[in-house]
Amino acid sequence: MAEFNKKKDKYPFWHSPLMLIVLFAILILFAYNMVGLFGRERETNKNKVLELNKIEELRSRQASLASDIEKLKTDRGIEDTIRDKFQVTKPGEQMVVIVDDKTSEDAMPPLPEDHSFWGFIKSMFEKNK
Repeated sequence: MAEFNKKKDKYPFWHSPLMLIVLFAILILFAYNMVGLFGRERETNKNKVLELNKIEELRSRQASLASDIEKLKTDRGIEDTIRDKFQVTKPGEQMVVIVDDKTSEDAMPPLPEDHSFWGFIKSMFEKNK
C-alpha cells in the first residue's frame, strides 16, 4: 500500500485544477492566434493574385512595346507611325479631312445681353408677358 501512495504523490502539481486551467488558457490563446494567422494568410493570397495580375499586364505591355520597337526598325513602320501621329502626307499625295457638322440642337441658346442677376430676373418676366 505504501508503494501505491508513493506513486499517487509523484505528480501532484501537474494534475491540479489550477494547472489544467492554465494549460486550457494557453490552448485558447494558441487557437485565437491561429484564427488570426488564417485571416492574414487569406489576405496575403489576395495580394499575391493582384500582384501576379499586375505582372501579367506588365509582361503583355512589354511584348506590345517590343513589337512597336521592331516595327519602328523598318522604314515602313516609321512612315506608318509618323502618318498616324502627325497626319502628314508625302509630296504629291492628298489628304481628306472629314468634319462632323453640328446641328442647331447641340448649340447653346444665346445669352441675354445683361449677364447680371437682375438681367436674368428681367428676362424671365419679359418672356412671361
